[in-house]
Amino acid sequence: MVRVALSVVAIIFGLFPESYFVNAQFTIYDNSALVDDTLGEQCRAALTAKIECTPYVQEFQRLSYRWDLDVALTDAICTQDCFSSLKSWFDSVAVTCAGKSVSEGVPTRYGGYMWAGYNETCVKDPRPPRAYCNNVIASFTAADSIENLPRAELCHICQARRLAVMQASQYSIYDENYKKQLEYIYTTCGTKGPTEIPPPLDKPDPVVQPYCLTNKRYITKQGDTCESISSSNSISAPGLYMGNQDLIKDCSSIPPGLSLCLPMTCLTHTLQPAETCFQVEKALGLEYGMVQRYNSWVDTACTNLQPATDFYGKVICVSPQGGTFVNPTKPAVPNPTPVPADGHTKVKIPPPEGASVAEGTTMECGKWHVVVSGDLCVKICLAHGIDTLLFHEINPSLAAGDGCDASLKEKTTLCAGPTYQWKNPPVSSGSDIESGSLPLSTMLI
Repeated sequence: MVRVALSVVAIIFGLFPESYFVNAQFTIYDNSALVDDTLGEQCRAALTAKIECTPYVQEFQRLSYRWDLDVALTDAICTQDCFSSLKSWFDSVAVTCAGKSVSEGVPTRYGGYMWAGYNETCVKDPRPPRAYCNNVIASFTAADSIENLPRAELCHICQARRLAVMQASQYSIYDENYKKQLEYIYTTCGTKGPTEIPPPLDKPDPVVQPYCLTNKRYITKQGDTCESISSSNSISAPGLYMGNQDLIKDCSSIPPGLSLCLPMTCLTHTLQPAETCFQVEKALGLEYGMVQRYNSWVDTACTNLQPATDFYGKVICVSPQGGTFVNPTKPAVPNPTPVPADGHTKVKIPPPEGASVAEGTTMECGKWHVVVSGDLCVKICLAHGIDTLLFHEINPSLAAGDGCDASLKEKTTLCAGPTYQWKNPPVSSGSDIESGSLPLSTMLI
């Protein structure tokens, strides 16, 4: 009785127009507003179909939580005609407008909001007197969170049903907060049901990868560190961190699955404890000040070399990143086996006489190096102008990373400048075959 009186007061004082309490017809879209010619007649007809519901249902086009309403108004909303009309509109638009968009959104959006609003408003307690759940919940104890509700009210069937209706629709306001509430109810009250957040109506914008100068990326795996990634990719560990600071929080423990932009490659050196810039330069035959030049983060006195690499990782550059610049105007010096700036050679030559070529080393080589006592992998690469990664690729017997120096065998011959065709060596033509290799029957006597 009190609820009926409230509805009368609402009409008298203009809170709700009297038309809200009777069924009527309205449309979601007007045909004149649908200017997109690609929609087609069937889609247009479905979008502009009349909805047979009380005008208040149009309020549901605004996405929000649906609170309790006056019982008389709720009765006017929750009619079978309104339900059937909303369902018919939605199903028809979903089929005839599939793959199309209206106002840059899915065509079913606003009708879907209204249908979801109808369902959330009209859900009832299944037990007599079958009261509307929103009104039942409104009568519960006022609390700042559901955790503070009395158990009888928390576990009332309407609590779970109301949230479950929201969870079942993409067109509701169900989010992480309501998900936690529903999970808490299910756990506390010994019931169960789905709690996942439905997928969004609109497809998320594609994730645009941040700009990467080298266009080379590395997907991290379990156990990766700045140092391990740098060693295996011939890059500076500080350079790796500085280019990915938003993703790398701790160089010693990088989460798997990150897409890191790799800096330009360089010849690398793994610092030893207490090693200084001068000691590195002396050991590798570099000019004074080259460590600072190749690693711009190193201060002029080289006092931060060890402290910085304690955080970033001990792998630093000992050559220019991206290779050595070659002045094109400089007169070319005659060389039987010229070495281009990329570490390759143009002419294949045989290894030194009596050489013991390392196992697996390519024979398509224009520059050879015989290992001597005290050799270091980086030192060999610097001497011959070859990239570390290429050096390892053409000499697969060498260990990767820090183990490379230990895998050098004295008096073993390594390739230090492969030809450009080393992966696909040319096949000799018949005219190149020496007469001594021909069958006897084809030789000239």
